[in-house]
Amino acid sequence: MERNLSIVIVFTIISIALLCSVGILRGVPLENLVSAINSEKIADTNSSYKLANVTVNGLHLLADVPTTDDQFQKGLGIKDHLKENQGMLFIFTQPAKYAFWMHGMKFPIDIIWIDSKNRVVHVEQNLPPCTIDLMCPTYSPDRDSLYVLETAANFSERHNVTVGTHVNYHIIR
Repeated sequence: MERNLSIVIVFTIISIALLCSVGILRGVPLENLVSAINSEKIADTNSSYKLANVTVNGLHLLADVPTTDDQFQKGLGIKDHLKENQGMLFIFTQPAKYAFWMHGMKFPIDIIWIDSKNRVVHVEQNLPPCTIDLMCPTYSPDRDSLYVLETAANFSERHNVTVGTHVNYHIIR
């Protein structure tokens, strides 16, 4: 009986590691890793991206908003580059410490975590694409967020986006 339990534990650990390596766990809260696999991540499950107008320090960005698990997991990995006024906005159903990584990315980006009051709680700048999947680091905030905005690399530095910066968005389609 004890041997069977050990096998189940090892299998569970290996399964989680494999899911991480293929990008399944993009945007999963660190403290809720196993239960998040069943995906309570995104509010809308339509089959196409929505589009949001995001305003940060007076600058307007057009951000794709993923609406399916597949879009959510791939993130900006579907693009070859990103213009200064473009981004991707991840909208979660509840606040948590969502972890992101650069698996499948082709270019560096900034990642900006935003809380339920539309205030920036954490910024990671100029994150390079992950070159070795098994050693791909994750990035996450110390505080809960409800939204995560991915932008062009060094966007936050060029536009003075820091903890406390107010971010607005509205869905335009």
